Amino acid sequence: MKIEKISKVVDGIPCMSLVKAKEITNFILEKKPENILELGFFHGVSTCYMAGALDELGRGSITTIDKVRSQECDPDIEALLDKLELKKYVNFYYEPFSHLWRLMKFIEEPSTPKFDLCYFDDSHTWYDTGFAFFLVDKLLKPNGYIIFDDLDWSFDLWVQADTSGTAKEEPRVKNMPEEERKTAQVRKVFDLLVKQHPSYTDIYELDILTGWGIAKKIG
Repeated sequence: MKIEKISKVVDGIPCMSLVKAKEITNFILEKKPENILELGFFHGVSTCYMAGALDELGRGSITTIDKVRSQECDPDIEALLDKLELKKYVNFYYEPFSHLWRLMKFIEEPSTPKFDLCYFDDSHTWYDTGFAFFLVDKLLKPNGYIIFDDLDWSFDLWVQADTSGTAKEEPRVKNMPEEERKTAQVRKVFDLLVKQHPSYTDIYELDILTGWGIAKKIG
C-alpha cells in the first residue's frame, strides 16, 4: 500500500512523522525483511506504515509489543489497521508491565532467532532499552538490522515540549534524577552498547527529527 494512502488515514495521530514514515518504508522496500519486531506502537501509526511497506512487497509479518494501556488510545492500533485493511500483516502483544517479559518468552521458544529487523520506540530509558538490546540480539537473524528511534530524545525535552504540563507530573518523571532526565538515554545505549558490540557493523545515524541509529548484525 502506498505511503500516501496511509498518510491520509493516520494524519495528525501520534507518533511517527511522515518524514520517518518515508525512511522506514524505503528501508523495508530495500532490505526486504520478512519478519519485523516492533517495540512500542502507541496508536499504531508506525505499524501501519511498516505494514504498508510489507503489503507493497507482498509478504512478511510484524510482531509488535506495547503495554495494555495502549488499548485505551483513540484510535487504537487495531482500528487503524482495520481501516487500512493491513491487519493481516500484524501480530499484537499487549503487556501489563514491559515488553521485556514478552522478549523472554520469545527466547524460550525453540525457533530462535526469528526476526530480520527490530524497530525500537519504547521506554527510552537506559535500563529498558539497554536490556532489550541484548534480548533482541538473541532474536535477530544474521544480517538483520536494528533501528533505534529518538536517539536524542530526553525526558527533559519531553517536559519542555508538553504544553499541558502532564508530563512533569508523571511519577516516573518526578522521581527521576536530574541527570537521567536530561540525558538522551537511547543514545547512551547506541553509543556504549551497540557501537561497541563485536557482532554489529554498518553502524550509522540518520539525522531526522530526534534521530535514528541503525546497525546490522554480522552474518
